[in-house]
Amino acid sequence: MVAFSESAKQALNEGRPFDQAVVEFRDAVFSSPSWIDHGLAVVDDVPVDGDTASTHDTAVTISQLLGRLLPQDGDGALVREVRYRGKQLGEGATGRYSDSKDGGSFHTDGPHRPDTAPEWFALLCVRQAKSGGGLILVLASQIIERLDAGTAAVLQQPFLFDQREEGAAPVARPVLQQDADGEWRVNYLREYIELGHRHPDGTPLTSAQRDALDRFDAVIAELVEAPDRIEIKLEPGQYALIDNRRLLHGRTAFGDDPTDLDRLMIRTWIRPSQLEAAA
Repeated sequence: MVAFSESAKQALNEGRPFDQAVVEFRDAVFSSPSWIDHGLAVVDDVPVDGDTASTHDTAVTISQLLGRLLPQDGDGALVREVRYRGKQLGEGATGRYSDSKDGGSFHTDGPHRPDTAPEWFALLCVRQAKSGGGLILVLASQIIERLDAGTAAVLQQPFLFDQREEGAAPVARPVLQQDADGEWRVNYLREYIELGHRHPDGTPLTSAQRDALDRFDAVIAELVEAPDRIEIKLEPGQYALIDNRRLLHGRTAFGDDPTDLDRLMIRTWIRPSQLEAAA
């Protein structure tokens, strides 16, 4: 856990992003053992007691200390509220995972975006569900090492991801993608792939593609049941930075109680600067 110190808060509030306290906070995030080992850093004591606009500003300010913000939709929004909007995943032309209270559906963020998916994303917890709503994280490397060569080869071919935008054609992207530095990254949200291949501008999944996706999901299910899985339930005022290249994530379902639907996370998508990328 990384503390968001009072001196760092004050420096940011006063417009001093290069203050020593801010530099030390940033360094603490990237040197934390959980970030180095897994690609997860949790910041504590972030103020979330203000109005919605100020809470958005807080999420943006912290995220901009760590890298460059990326748009999360066709309108260029840099912040998205992850909360229940009365929709199910994939409902209609625009329903997203972030609009639902569903659990499971392990995925990476942004595989459906026409530009490159974010390297990192962050969630600032404003309100948590009383029951459910926890994050479960699975290491991409553990998935890949359990895939046979034939399955891995199919997953390196393009799949179609529905953009969840009215009138937008699907985006073609492999599930398994090797970066220029030789590192593997995963682009995945099964429901968006199914929707993309059913789209009027798409093509049906082949039997080989469907078998490969089924095997991928089966490996995830095995890892989710492992006793050493990574699971956290953020509390209000906690900010989680997650490496979207190293981790797939899902959540436990929430809202079985109709009075427990108030969960709210503020999400940002982040691209490392050259300095962060070299860290």
